[in-house]
Amino acid sequence: MAIVKSIFSQLVDKYFAPVVRRVTETINGKKEEEQLLHTTMLTEEYSPDLKWESSELSGSIVAADVVSLDSSLPLKKRDSISKDVGKIPKVGLKFRKDESDITTINIMQATGAAEDTIVSKVMNDVPRAIGGVRHLVEIMFQQALSTGQLLVGEDITRGTGIRATYNYLAENIFHCTGGAWGEDNAALIDDIEQMFANASEDGNTITLVMIAKARVDMLRKSAAGKLLVANNNGQTVTNIDTLGKPTRTAMLEALEAEFGATFRIVDSSFKIEDADGKRRTIKPWEQANVVGLTTDKVGRLVYGRLAEETNPVDGVTYEKSGSFILVSKFSDNEPLQEFTTAQAFVLPVIDGGNSVYVLHTDAESEENFKVGLTTLSFGKSASSKVIDTHYDGDGKVSATSNVAWATVRTSKDKVTVNVAENTNEEARTGKVTITDGTTSVDVTINQE
Repeated sequence: MAIVKSIFSQLVDKYFAPVVRRVTETINGKKEEEQLLHTTMLTEEYSPDLKWESSELSGSIVAADVVSLDSSLPLKKRDSISKDVGKIPKVGLKFRKDESDITTINIMQATGAAEDTIVSKVMNDVPRAIGGVRHLVEIMFQQALSTGQLLVGEDITRGTGIRATYNYLAENIFHCTGGAWGEDNAALIDDIEQMFANASEDGNTITLVMIAKARVDMLRKSAAGKLLVANNNGQTVTNIDTLGKPTRTAMLEALEAEFGATFRIVDSSFKIEDADGKRRTIKPWEQANVVGLTTDKVGRLVYGRLAEETNPVDGVTYEKSGSFILVSKFSDNEPLQEFTTAQAFVLPVIDGGNSVYVLHTDAESEENFKVGLTTLSFGKSASSKVIDTHYDGDGKVSATSNVAWATVRTSKDKVTVNVAENTNEEARTGKVTITDGTTSVDVTINQE
């Protein structure tokens, strides 16, 4: 690629900085952007060496001893410190205007179209670029907070998968006391109660509960949920079957009155684009997990400085959106194309993992095994790619392929998929099945 100055350099020089600034201010102020939880629940922190670290004191406070004068103090067991460290990943995306788009803008200029209309056409990729980076950060944050680990696969990152763990304690992870939520024998309110009771035993107070909308709706449909709302409203109930389904607002108010904590619904969805150009919608919050927090400030958004900030490329125009997103505009004349990019070194880091409480509201086995992605795409040449997995049990990860042209190899929590060169004229598809001995996950493999 021959990078040169933007084709619309006069407009870029005049409007690029104001547009980036306005987009940043608008995003920060829009009511719709309240779904971006990381903007309020994380504190930004600059990392000069592009590394993140999360250290947690694992232990609890014990009462002091009463001793007589001149007596020595009894020795207490020292708590341990657990630590997670890693490199901050680079995230970003690029938008392109091809020759037909450029010609359309040139015609608008030649026919005397209003300048603000032309600017809107030239700059319409800027908000999409900035928003795309922010949405990926939010995807990572919601997954991390709801599970205690970040496992973003290549189907989203288009490169090396991102993995991090945040020291959630096994004893702070709970499962249903009865059946899974939605089943007849589920004990939904009792399940939440056990989470609060265990936190209290640890000397912690849960002040905020994050819960998916679908789980709130399960509470609204349940007999226990209906009764809780009725009691909160001062109703005398003689027959639970006569109670209607309460509103979400009434359900949240009853939960907050019962447990003395704020219950916040998480219902964010985001569009991502796969390697084949197909778009799909994902909900990054682990829907079955109810998370109890002792504070609404749960960690840091650790970011670093991009090389292009200190070593700018000739011909590229740069602007900064917020603390960590670098937006750029440039063109290529072989062939003629105009580009807008946004990139950042950034990672959400959850601190205080030992005081986060997670209630799994579905079957236990479904929560214990996860893979980083469910689709792998290869070029026609022979190559290999790695899939990250996560499992809580004592089992061993294994994998099998249902096609001869793809082989697999496992090593601890990683599965390597090797494909032979595709000498056929048509693309081909296969399947790799990964299991921990209890749960199996299928990964689709596509080769050009």
